[in-house]
Amino acid sequence: MDSYHRLKPFFLPLLFILLINCSHPPRRVDSAYYYWKTGDASDSERNFLKVQGIRKLYVRQLDVDWSDVQGAIPLNGTSIETLNYQLVKYDSFAVQMIPVVFITNKTFERISPGDIPQLAKRLVRRCLPSYDSVDIRYEENHYIDFHGGPIKPKEIQFDCDWTVKTSPAYFQFLKEVRKLTPDSITISATIRLHQYKYPDKTGVPPVNRGMLMVYNISDPKQYTPEQSIFDINKASAYFTQTKKYQLPLDIALPAWSWCLVFRDHQFYQIENGITESDLQQQAFLKPTGNHYYQVTQDTTYHDLFLRPGDEIKAEGVDDTQLQQAAQLAGKAVNTPDFTVTLFELSEQEINRYSHETLNQVYSSFR
Repeated sequence: MDSYHRLKPFFLPLLFILLINCSHPPRRVDSAYYYWKTGDASDSERNFLKVQGIRKLYVRQLDVDWSDVQGAIPLNGTSIETLNYQLVKYDSFAVQMIPVVFITNKTFERISPGDIPQLAKRLVRRCLPSYDSVDIRYEENHYIDFHGGPIKPKEIQFDCDWTVKTSPAYFQFLKEVRKLTPDSITISATIRLHQYKYPDKTGVPPVNRGMLMVYNISDPKQYTPEQSIFDINKASAYFTQTKKYQLPLDIALPAWSWCLVFRDHQFYQIENGITESDLQQQAFLKPTGNHYYQVTQDTTYHDLFLRPGDEIKAEGVDDTQLQQAAQLAGKAVNTPDFTVTLFELSEQEINRYSHETLNQVYSSFR
Protein backbone atom coordinates (compact mmCIF):
# COMPACT_ATOMS: atom_id res chain seq x y z
CA MET A 1 0.00 0.00 0.00
CA ASP A 2 1.48 3.43 -0.93
CA SER A 3 2.03 6.16 1.67
CA TYR A 4 -0.93 8.27 0.49
CA HIS A 5 -3.43 5.51 1.13
CA ARG A 6 -1.87 4.73 4.49
CA LEU A 7 -2.26 8.37 5.56
CA LYS A 8 -5.63 9.02 3.97
CA PRO A 9 -7.87 8.00 6.94
CA PHE A 10 -5.96 10.35 9.24
CA PHE A 11 -5.36 13.13 6.71
CA LEU A 12 -8.95 13.85 5.64
CA PRO A 13 -10.38 14.71 9.09
CA LEU A 14 -7.33 16.91 9.74
CA LEU A 15 -7.78 18.63 6.39
CA PHE A 16 -11.48 19.21 7.18
CA ILE A 17 -10.59 20.92 10.49
CA LEU A 18 -7.83 23.03 8.90
CA LEU A 19 -10.11 24.25 6.10
CA ILE A 20 -12.80 25.25 8.58
CA ASN A 21 -10.33 27.03 10.85
CA CYS A 22 -8.79 28.97 7.97
CA SER A 23 -12.18 30.40 6.95
CA HIS A 24 -12.81 32.55 10.05
CA PRO A 25 -11.03 34.42 12.87
CA PRO A 26 -10.24 32.51 16.09
CA ARG A 27 -13.29 31.63 18.14
CA ARG A 28 -13.99 30.66 21.72
CA VAL A 29 -16.20 27.60 21.56
CA ASP A 30 -17.60 25.91 24.66
CA SER A 31 -18.36 22.19 24.42
CA ALA A 32 -21.66 21.15 25.99
CA TYR A 33 -24.32 18.45 26.17
CA TYR A 34 -28.05 18.33 26.79
CA TYR A 35 -29.11 16.22 29.77
CA TRP A 36 -32.73 15.48 28.94
CA LYS A 37 -33.61 12.36 30.87
CA THR A 38 -35.10 12.33 34.35
CA GLY A 39 -33.16 10.71 37.17
CA ASP A 40 -29.52 10.48 38.17
CA ALA A 41 -26.54 10.28 35.84
CA SER A 42 -24.81 6.90 35.65
CA ASP A 43 -21.16 6.38 36.50
CA SER A 44 -20.28 6.06 32.82
CA GLU A 45 -22.15 9.26 31.92
CA ARG A 46 -20.35 11.23 34.61
CA ASN A 47 -17.02 9.74 33.58
CA PHE A 48 -17.76 10.62 29.95
CA LEU A 49 -18.16 14.28 30.86
CA LYS A 50 -14.82 14.26 32.64
CA VAL A 51 -12.95 12.43 29.85
CA GLN A 52 -14.41 14.68 27.14
CA GLY A 53 -13.86 17.83 29.20
CA ILE A 54 -17.53 18.84 28.98
CA ARG A 55 -18.04 21.67 31.47
CA LYS A 56 -21.48 22.88 30.48
CA LEU A 57 -24.78 20.99 30.68
CA TYR A 58 -28.19 22.14 29.51
CA VAL A 59 -30.40 20.28 31.97
CA ARG A 60 -34.12 19.68 31.53
CA GLN A 61 -35.52 21.43 34.60
CA LEU A 62 -39.18 20.71 33.88
CA ASP A 63 -41.85 20.54 31.18
CA VAL A 64 -44.90 22.80 31.09
CA ASP A 65 -48.12 21.71 29.39
CA TRP A 66 -51.68 22.96 29.31
CA SER A 67 -54.57 21.51 31.29
CA ASP A 68 -58.10 22.66 30.56
CA VAL A 69 -58.76 22.40 34.30
CA GLN A 70 -55.55 23.72 35.86
CA GLY A 71 -54.11 25.85 33.09
CA ALA A 72 -50.32 25.78 32.64
CA ILE A 73 -48.99 22.90 34.74
CA PRO A 74 -45.44 21.64 35.47
CA LEU A 75 -44.59 18.07 34.54
CA ASN A 76 -41.57 15.82 35.05
CA GLY A 77 -38.06 17.15 35.18
CA THR A 78 -34.57 16.63 36.58
CA SER A 79 -33.07 17.65 39.92
CA ILE A 80 -30.19 19.85 38.78
CA GLU A 81 -28.90 20.09 42.33
CA THR A 82 -28.62 16.29 42.61
CA LEU A 83 -26.78 16.05 39.29
CA ASN A 84 -24.39 18.84 40.25
CA TYR A 85 -23.76 17.24 43.65
CA GLN A 86 -22.90 13.89 42.06
CA LEU A 87 -20.36 15.44 39.72
CA VAL A 88 -18.67 17.45 42.44
CA LYS A 89 -18.70 14.78 45.17
CA TYR A 90 -17.95 11.63 43.19
CA ASP A 91 -15.96 13.03 40.29
CA SER A 92 -14.50 16.29 41.65
CA PHE A 93 -15.70 17.85 38.42
CA ALA A 94 -17.49 21.20 38.36
CA VAL A 95 -19.90 21.74 35.46
CA GLN A 96 -21.93 24.83 34.64
CA MET A 97 -25.59 23.83 34.89
CA ILE A 98 -28.16 25.63 32.74
CA PRO A 99 -31.81 24.91 33.54
CA VAL A 100 -33.99 24.35 30.47
CA VAL A 101 -37.76 24.68 30.62
CA PHE A 102 -39.74 23.05 27.80
CA ILE A 103 -43.14 24.66 27.20
CA THR A 104 -45.64 23.19 24.77
CA ASN A 105 -46.96 25.36 21.98
CA LYS A 106 -50.44 24.41 23.20
CA THR A 107 -49.78 26.38 26.38
CA PHE A 108 -49.41 29.60 24.43
CA GLU A 109 -52.41 28.78 22.27
CA ARG A 110 -54.63 28.62 25.36
CA ILE A 111 -53.17 30.93 28.00
CA SER A 112 -54.83 34.31 28.52
CA PRO A 113 -52.63 37.43 28.33
CA GLY A 114 -53.40 38.22 31.96
CA ASP A 115 -51.94 34.90 33.14
CA ILE A 116 -48.61 35.25 31.32
CA PRO A 117 -46.85 37.33 34.03
CA GLN A 118 -47.76 34.76 36.69
CA LEU A 119 -46.42 31.89 34.55
CA ALA A 120 -43.18 33.80 34.02
CA LYS A 121 -42.79 34.42 37.74
CA ARG A 122 -43.43 30.79 38.65
CA LEU A 123 -40.84 29.52 36.20
CA VAL A 124 -38.21 32.09 37.15
CA ARG A 125 -38.76 31.05 40.77
CA ARG A 126 -38.11 27.42 39.80
CA CYS A 127 -34.87 28.28 37.98
CA LEU A 128 -33.22 30.89 40.23
CA PRO A 129 -32.41 30.19 43.89
CA SER A 130 -33.70 32.60 46.55
CA TYR A 131 -35.71 34.47 43.93
CA ASP A 132 -38.32 35.73 46.42
CA SER A 133 -39.72 35.01 49.87
CA VAL A 134 -41.70 32.01 48.59
CA ASP A 135 -38.58 30.48 47.10
CA ILE A 136 -36.50 31.21 50.22
CA ARG A 137 -38.99 29.33 52.40
CA TYR A 138 -38.87 26.41 49.95
CA GLU A 139 -35.09 26.34 50.10
CA GLU A 140 -35.04 26.41 53.89
CA ASN A 141 -37.11 23.22 53.92
CA HIS A 142 -35.68 21.56 50.83
CA TYR A 143 -32.00 22.42 50.68
CA ILE A 144 -30.92 22.75 54.30
CA ASP A 145 -29.53 19.20 54.33
CA PHE A 146 -29.78 18.54 50.62
CA HIS A 147 -26.74 18.22 48.40
CA GLY A 148 -24.95 21.39 49.44
CA GLY A 149 -27.67 23.84 48.43
CA PRO A 150 -29.07 25.10 45.13
CA ILE A 151 -27.04 25.94 42.07
CA LYS A 152 -26.72 29.52 40.89
CA PRO A 153 -27.23 29.44 37.11
CA LYS A 154 -25.83 32.10 34.78
CA GLU A 155 -28.35 31.26 32.07
CA ILE A 156 -31.94 30.08 31.74
CA GLN A 157 -33.14 28.52 28.50
CA PHE A 158 -36.71 28.17 27.25
CA ASP A 159 -37.63 25.57 24.66
CA CYS A 160 -40.85 26.07 22.68
CA ASP A 161 -41.70 25.33 19.06
CA TRP A 162 -43.72 28.50 18.70
CA THR A 163 -45.70 29.38 15.57
CA VAL A 164 -46.83 32.60 13.90
CA LYS A 165 -50.08 32.30 15.86
CA THR A 166 -48.47 31.80 19.27
CA SER A 167 -45.47 34.13 18.88
CA PRO A 168 -47.22 37.15 20.50
CA ALA A 169 -48.00 35.18 23.69
CA TYR A 170 -44.63 33.42 23.82
CA PHE A 171 -42.65 36.58 23.16
CA GLN A 172 -44.65 38.43 25.83
CA PHE A 173 -43.79 35.62 28.24
CA LEU A 174 -40.08 36.01 27.42
CA LYS A 175 -40.29 39.78 27.97
CA GLU A 176 -41.84 39.14 31.39
CA VAL A 177 -39.03 36.73 32.24
CA ARG A 178 -36.47 39.35 31.20
CA LYS A 179 -38.08 41.96 33.46
CA LEU A 180 -37.99 39.54 36.42
CA THR A 181 -34.36 38.46 36.12
CA PRO A 182 -31.08 40.34 36.73
CA ASP A 183 -29.18 41.53 33.68
CA SER A 184 -26.37 39.18 34.70
CA ILE A 185 -28.60 36.18 33.82
CA THR A 186 -28.57 35.24 30.13
CA ILE A 187 -32.01 34.35 28.77
CA SER A 188 -31.84 32.05 25.77
CA ALA A 189 -34.41 30.32 23.57
CA THR A 190 -34.24 27.38 21.22
CA ILE A 191 -34.59 28.12 17.51
CA ARG A 192 -36.00 25.47 15.16
CA LEU A 193 -34.81 25.35 11.58
CA HIS A 194 -38.03 26.78 10.13
CA GLN A 195 -37.84 29.66 12.63
CA TYR A 196 -34.22 30.23 11.62
CA LYS A 197 -34.97 30.35 7.91
CA TYR A 198 -38.12 32.51 8.10
CA PRO A 199 -37.51 35.06 10.89
CA ASP A 200 -39.60 37.70 9.14
CA LYS A 201 -42.56 35.32 9.30
CA THR A 202 -42.09 33.58 12.65
CA GLY A 203 -40.44 36.47 14.50
CA VAL A 204 -37.26 36.59 16.57
CA PRO A 205 -37.66 35.93 20.30
CA PRO A 206 -36.75 38.82 22.66
CA VAL A 207 -33.87 37.06 24.44
CA ASN A 208 -30.09 37.40 24.70
CA ARG A 209 -29.18 34.31 22.66
CA GLY A 210 -30.69 31.62 20.48
CA MET A 211 -29.87 27.89 20.41
CA LEU A 212 -30.17 26.69 16.81
CA MET A 213 -31.38 23.08 16.76
CA VAL A 214 -29.89 21.44 13.67
CA TYR A 215 -32.14 18.40 13.79
CA ASN A 216 -35.77 17.24 13.70
CA ILE A 217 -35.75 17.75 9.95
CA SER A 218 -39.22 16.29 9.40
CA ASP A 219 -42.19 15.00 11.35
CA PRO A 220 -41.28 11.63 12.94
CA LYS A 221 -44.97 10.67 12.98
CA GLN A 222 -45.08 10.44 9.21
CA TYR A 223 -44.69 6.96 7.71
CA THR A 224 -41.87 7.63 5.26
CA PRO A 225 -38.51 6.07 4.32
CA GLU A 226 -36.67 9.30 5.15
CA GLN A 227 -34.82 9.94 8.40
CA SER A 228 -36.63 12.50 10.57
CA ILE A 229 -33.74 13.31 12.96
CA PHE A 230 -31.25 14.51 10.35
CA ASP A 231 -30.97 14.37 6.58
CA ILE A 232 -28.28 16.47 4.93
CA ASN A 233 -30.29 17.12 1.77
CA LYS A 234 -33.36 18.37 3.62
CA ALA A 235 -31.37 20.26 6.22
CA SER A 236 -29.34 22.14 3.59
CA ALA A 237 -32.50 23.84 2.37
CA TYR A 238 -32.70 25.77 5.65
CA PHE A 239 -29.25 27.35 5.18
CA THR A 240 -29.66 29.16 1.87
CA GLN A 241 -30.14 32.72 3.17
CA THR A 242 -27.20 35.14 3.23
CA LYS A 243 -28.51 37.42 6.00
CA LYS A 244 -27.28 36.49 9.47
CA TYR A 245 -29.82 35.72 12.18
CA GLN A 246 -30.59 38.69 14.42
CA LEU A 247 -29.64 36.90 17.67
CA PRO A 248 -26.21 35.56 18.65
CA LEU A 249 -26.52 31.83 18.05
CA ASP A 250 -25.30 28.78 19.88
CA ILE A 251 -25.47 25.43 18.06
CA ALA A 252 -27.22 22.18 19.02
CA LEU A 253 -26.34 19.04 17.03
CA PRO A 254 -28.04 15.60 16.87
CA ALA A 255 -26.25 12.76 18.66
CA TRP A 256 -29.07 10.39 19.53
CA SER A 257 -31.27 7.60 18.23
CA TRP A 258 -34.80 6.35 18.75
CA CYS A 259 -37.31 3.88 17.36
CA LEU A 260 -40.70 4.80 15.95
CA VAL A 261 -43.55 2.30 16.14
CA PHE A 262 -46.25 2.30 13.45
CA ARG A 263 -49.52 0.38 13.30
CA ASP A 264 -51.34 0.21 9.97
CA HIS A 265 -48.88 2.86 8.71
CA GLN A 266 -50.08 5.24 11.45
CA PHE A 267 -47.78 6.54 14.17
CA TYR A 268 -48.18 4.61 17.42
CA GLN A 269 -45.31 5.45 19.78
CA ILE A 270 -41.72 6.65 20.20
CA GLU A 271 -39.35 4.36 22.09
CA ASN A 272 -36.01 5.84 23.17
CA GLY A 273 -34.57 2.74 24.82
CA ILE A 274 -34.14 0.57 21.71
CA THR A 275 -31.40 0.68 19.09
CA GLU A 276 -31.32 -0.83 15.61
CA SER A 277 -28.81 -3.42 16.78
CA ASP A 278 -31.38 -4.47 19.40
CA LEU A 279 -34.00 -4.91 16.69
CA GLN A 280 -31.66 -7.00 14.55
CA GLN A 281 -31.38 -9.57 17.34
CA GLN A 282 -35.13 -10.16 17.79
CA ALA A 283 -36.58 -13.32 16.23
CA PHE A 284 -40.08 -11.81 16.04
CA LEU A 285 -38.92 -9.00 13.73
CA LYS A 286 -38.35 -9.16 9.98
CA PRO A 287 -36.32 -6.40 8.24
CA THR A 288 -38.23 -4.85 5.34
CA GLY A 289 -35.81 -2.13 4.21
CA ASN A 290 -35.18 1.55 4.98
CA HIS A 291 -34.51 0.62 8.64
CA TYR A 292 -38.04 -0.75 9.11
CA TYR A 293 -38.68 -4.02 10.97
CA GLN A 294 -42.04 -5.80 10.79
CA VAL A 295 -43.52 -7.68 13.74
CA THR A 296 -44.37 -11.30 12.84
CA GLN A 297 -46.15 -12.45 16.03
CA ASP A 298 -47.95 -11.15 19.11
CA THR A 299 -45.38 -10.13 21.68
CA THR A 300 -44.49 -7.71 24.45
CA TYR A 301 -41.18 -5.93 24.00
CA HIS A 302 -39.85 -3.09 26.20
CA ASP A 303 -43.39 -2.71 27.58
CA LEU A 304 -44.69 -2.35 24.03
CA PHE A 305 -47.68 -4.53 23.16
CA LEU A 306 -47.02 -5.50 19.55
CA ARG A 307 -49.05 -7.50 17.09
CA PRO A 308 -48.33 -8.95 13.62
CA GLY A 309 -47.99 -6.25 10.98
CA ASP A 310 -46.76 -3.56 13.36
CA GLU A 311 -43.55 -1.90 12.17
CA ILE A 312 -40.62 -0.42 14.05
CA LYS A 313 -38.45 2.16 12.33
CA ALA A 314 -34.93 2.69 13.68
CA GLU A 315 -33.49 6.18 13.38
CA GLY A 316 -30.10 7.42 14.47
CA VAL A 317 -27.26 9.75 13.53
CA ASP A 318 -23.95 8.12 12.65
CA ASP A 319 -20.47 9.69 12.70
CA THR A 320 -20.70 10.94 9.12
CA GLN A 321 -24.10 12.56 9.63
CA LEU A 322 -22.97 14.21 12.85
CA GLN A 323 -20.01 15.73 11.04
CA GLN A 324 -22.29 16.81 8.18
CA ALA A 325 -24.57 18.55 10.67
CA ALA A 326 -21.58 20.33 12.21
CA GLN A 327 -20.31 21.52 8.85
CA LEU A 328 -23.77 22.78 7.86
CA ALA A 329 -24.30 24.52 11.21
CA GLY A 330 -21.07 26.42 10.71
CA LYS A 331 -22.91 28.57 8.14
CA ALA A 332 -25.16 29.93 10.88
CA VAL A 333 -22.42 31.01 13.28
CA ASN A 334 -22.68 34.78 13.76
CA THR A 335 -20.61 35.49 16.89
CA PRO A 336 -17.01 34.72 17.92
CA ASP A 337 -18.00 33.26 21.31
CA PHE A 338 -20.60 30.50 21.37
CA THR A 339 -21.49 27.03 22.60
CA VAL A 340 -21.77 23.81 20.62
CA THR A 341 -23.95 21.29 22.43
CA LEU A 342 -24.89 17.74 21.50
CA PHE A 343 -28.26 16.17 22.21
CA GLU A 344 -28.21 14.06 24.28
CA LEU A 345 -26.16 12.73 27.19
CA SER A 346 -27.19 9.15 27.89
CA GLU A 347 -25.32 5.90 28.35
CA GLN A 348 -26.84 4.48 25.18
CA GLU A 349 -25.92 7.44 23.00
CA ILE A 350 -22.40 8.28 24.20
CA ASN A 351 -21.29 4.76 23.24
CA ARG A 352 -22.23 5.44 19.61
CA TYR A 353 -19.40 7.89 19.00
CA SER A 354 -15.65 7.68 19.44
CA HIS A 355 -13.62 10.21 21.39
CA GLU A 356 -11.95 11.20 18.12
CA THR A 357 -15.26 11.85 16.33
CA LEU A 358 -16.56 14.10 19.08
CA ASN A 359 -13.28 16.02 19.20
CA GLN A 360 -13.45 16.53 15.44
CA VAL A 361 -17.02 17.83 15.68
CA TYR A 362 -16.25 20.35 18.42
CA SER A 363 -12.92 21.36 16.87
CA SER A 364 -14.50 22.03 13.47
CA PHE A 365 -16.07 25.21 14.89
CA ARG A 366 -12.86 26.64 16.34
